[in-house]
Amino acid sequence: MSELHVVRQTGSMLLSVIKWVAAIITIVLFGIGVPLLWIWIGSQLQGGTAPSLGGIGVALLGIVISYVVLAFVLAWIKGRSQPVEGPVRHDWNRSLSAERRQVAQTHPIEDIIIAATILVGVIATGWFLVAGDPGTPVGY
Repeated sequence: MSELHVVRQTGSMLLSVIKWVAAIITIVLFGIGVPLLWIWIGSQLQGGTAPSLGGIGVALLGIVISYVVLAFVLAWIKGRSQPVEGPVRHDWNRSLSAERRQVAQTHPIEDIIIAATILVGVIATGWFLVAGDPGTPVGY
């Protein structure tokens, strides 16, 4: 094996590791960072220990708006990263035989969103089952 081949193979492996690390960081930030940031912002607006619509509303609305903005940004990035050659053939315009030949593929951004959703679901379920305590009702 030549030295150039070893250098290329090492560089390729390093690039692959960097992509995986970036994907994991993105999954954690997307799945955990956004909700925790808005919960913290809502808690800063909360007056006391009693739940108020202001803090909860800001947290919920902020999370939804953040994910909508992120969806538009990621869709724009996905559209820019996959150049379209020729006319686009939508699924409803294809025959079944063309559909059988096509291999289903997902974009890395879609994989990140799917992984983040699963991560949040697992963490929220685990938290609910292990550490979930409804506490004492406010009126008592």
